[in-house]
Formats: sequence, C-alpha cells, structure tokens
Amino acid sequence: MCFALYIIYAAIEGLRVGSVNRIRRPLGYIMPGDKKVLGIRQEDYGGLWERRTPFNPDQVKKIVDQGVKVLMEPCGRRAFPQVAYEEAGAIFTDDLSEASLIIGIKQVPLPSILPDKTYCFFAHVIKAQEENMPLLDAILKHNIRLIDYEGWLDFKGVRLDSVFGQYAGRAGMVNILHGLGLRLLALGYHTPLIHIAAPHSYPSLAAIRDAVKHVGAAISKGAIPKSIGPLTFAFMGAGNVSRGAQEMLNGLPVEFVKAVELKEKALNGDHKKVYATVLDCEDHLVKRDGGKFDLNEYFKQPKLYRSIFPEEIAPWVSCIINGVLWNYDHPRTLTIENLRNLISQTPKDDGKGSPGTPKLPHRLLGVCDITADPGGSLEFVKDCTHIDSPFGLYNINDDSFKTSTFDGPGVLVCAVSNMPSQLPEEASSDFGDLLLPLIPDLLKSDATKSLSQEDLPKSIYDAVITSNGKLTPKFAYIEGLRAKAGV
Repeated sequence: MCFALYIIYAAIEGLRVGSVNRIRRPLGYIMPGDKKVLGIRQEDYGGLWERRTPFNPDQVKKIVDQGVKVLMEPCGRRAFPQVAYEEAGAIFTDDLSEASLIIGIKQVPLPSILPDKTYCFFAHVIKAQEENMPLLDAILKHNIRLIDYEGWLDFKGVRLDSVFGQYAGRAGMVNILHGLGLRLLALGYHTPLIHIAAPHSYPSLAAIRDAVKHVGAAISKGAIPKSIGPLTFAFMGAGNVSRGAQEMLNGLPVEFVKAVELKEKALNGDHKKVYATVLDCEDHLVKRDGGKFDLNEYFKQPKLYRSIFPEEIAPWVSCIINGVLWNYDHPRTLTIENLRNLISQTPKDDGKGSPGTPKLPHRLLGVCDITADPGGSLEFVKDCTHIDSPFGLYNINDDSFKTSTFDGPGVLVCAVSNMPSQLPEEASSDFGDLLLPLIPDLLKSDATKSLSQEDLPKSIYDAVITSNGKLTPKFAYIEGLRAKAGV
C-alpha cells in the first residue's frame, strides 16, 4: 500500500519495522528490582492546540494499580482535567528526574531534556528533518535512549502511529468539508456544507458524525445546486490517513467509483450524491517505458515512473485529499505547472452564468494535504496552516498564498500540521490503548546500560533510534542523510 512507511523506505532502503517475537505479558509483569517510575510530559511543542496526552485518566489508574509511580508535569491544556489524573493516583510535579522512562507525544524542547533517560515520543528525525537535527544532537549528547513511535508495533503487530494517522484523516476530512462550505459561499452559493464546523468545535467524534449525516441528508434531497454538483473527491493513498478521511465522507451520500469512472460521474452524475475515488500507487503511476507497474521496483527506482493523475483524473476532481508523504525523487501528484494547465483548461464563461447563479471558476475547489508536507506531492502547498487559521487560497496567477480568506481567485488549501490535535480526547484514548500493554517492558529500559544488554522485545528494540550516545545500527543511515543535506 502506498503510504508513509513505503515512502520512507524508498529514500532509506533497508529500513523496516521489526516483527513481534515475544509472548505478550500482562500489564504489571515487572520483575523485582526493576525501576517503576514513569514520567508523563506536558505537551509544550506545537502551540496552544496540542491537547493530546499518551494516556487518559483511566489508563493511568491501570498503571498505578500495578505498583508503578506515575509522575505528570502539570498542563492545563490537556484534554482531560488534572483532578481526574490525581484521583487515578498520578503525582503532579515539575520535576520528572526520578523517572527512568519519560513519555509524551510531540518533540521535547531542548532545555527540558533530562540526561540518561529513556524517552518515547514522535521525534521526526528518521528522514534527517532539518528542523529536528538540533534535537537529535541534544539527545545524543545527553545519552538519551530514544524510542520513536513511528514504525513501532504493539504486541498485535499494529503500528502505534496508525491511531493518529486515522484521526488526522478524520479531522482533515471534516476541515475541508467545512472549508468547502465557506469557499462555495464566497463564490456565490449557499450549500449544506456551511453547517459543518471545524472539528474542534464539536464535543466528540460522535457529534461530528451526526453533523455530517445531517448535511448528507440535505444533499440527498437536492440541496447542492445542479450548477455545482456533483462534488467529486480524490483520496491519494489507501492507508490509515485515507481510511480515516473516507470514514467521515461516508456520512454524506457518497458513491465510491474507480478512477476511470470519475469523468462520467463528474459530467453526468447525480447532484444528490457526491462521488469519490481512492488512488493507491498502481492506480495513477505508470512506467515511463510503458512496462507493467511493479510496487517493489517503484520504491527502489521511483524515477522510472510518472503519475497520470494530472491529465487523466485531476480534471474531474472537486477536492483532493492527500494522505501520502512524498520524497524528493518520487513523482508529484500535482506540480505548480500541472495546476496551471488544469485551471487554464476550464471553459470560459459561455453566458450561462449570472450574478445569482455564477459559474464556478474551475472544477478543482480545494485540497486537503493531511501530510502537511510543504512543497511535497502537491507542489503548490508551500506552507503548513494552523488550527486557528486552517485555510488559505493559492493563486496560480501570481504564485501567492493568502491565509484566512475565502474570497478571491485560487484553490482552497488546508494543510494543518497537527490534525489529530483537533480530536484530542478520543485520539489520546485510542493511542493509550495501544501503548498501555508495552509499559512493563519499557520500564525495564535503563539508558545507562548498553542496549545489547537490555531484554527488550524486538518490536520495541527496532524502534530505538539512539542509545548510549550513538545512533543504533538500524538508524545509522541518518548520519549519511545529514551529510548529504548539510544539516
């Protein structure tokens, strides 16, 4: 399947997640003499909207009930109240130095790093991301054993980051439906989409689903004008992000079709429906020499392939949902030139439009880049957006991107970099359910010891990026990437 793991594989051949080779042990199976102090960080990276946490209060109580001392940094922005954690047995303190294991969600600010600890969080360093190289240097300097959630499996072989991928997809889909309602209003059309709000405006995921279903009922009764509809959606990728987004769209009267069918549906489909197509690698990538598509070959030699999306699929798409990370040597979904050609192909006004029923300027109304990858597979997405200002208009005429506006020329862009933070309660709880059974083994990690002396399950061992002041052999390639990029 064409999702982030494979994209990373293409750039760093040989990287793979390890398989689980240990029998699952119940929570609390901790040998005498093991350190049993767990620290949970406040989330102080990512601004005011980062409200996620590794565990909800009920999950913390399960850890405490097994004899583990749980220290938590105070944080008033957590999605769950401090009093609930206190009732669960957690101890709030600004000093986590007693803990051998410290866990969080996002990156740790450099001044907050405590030496000789095992840390678990999303570090975003495995592609030698320039902005996080100072963090990696500090981790190495302070003898941190870094265990990254990315590419880490639980005891059932489920990737830990899959949860947030699904929630990113859910939040992204709701965001762009909300944005499309506002964009269409600016273009002269009231539609039921105006009644879908930003994801964080709802108290729960269930409330969001109810709101989308309400809008879907209105669409099924013909509330989308014929001069607009039917709306069409293209999902790039078929992984966790895409599945989460599709789940939200299912609240509308959606019909999923093959890519080759999208043109017919766009031209002659039922405006009381919306149409969608899901594109995995083989659905839009072809060999330049006309040979048969081969997934393994594509990831090893992506330059042998090109995407037919710009000319054969994009002309019939109202909205693109991107859930696939891009690497520099892979074909883009849409380049700036592709977008320019796409918009220039829009028929000129044939006189059918009027002030009361204006024609849409072009079929492609918006894109939601859930990967938030500036200059990536959607080249014209040049900057990430933010939860409090999630949208902007990209104007192909002057290559400009204007945020916080829905009026004027351009394609609506949503590229929020922390989508799951808009659904913090459920995202945190589902993530905690995966992480909880791994805590006993994680508590055994002693960053002052050689990694080779540790008795860690392979699923955890394979996610260790640094230990004893060095990159582990599996991630030693990061040095080469840094040297190549000069970071």
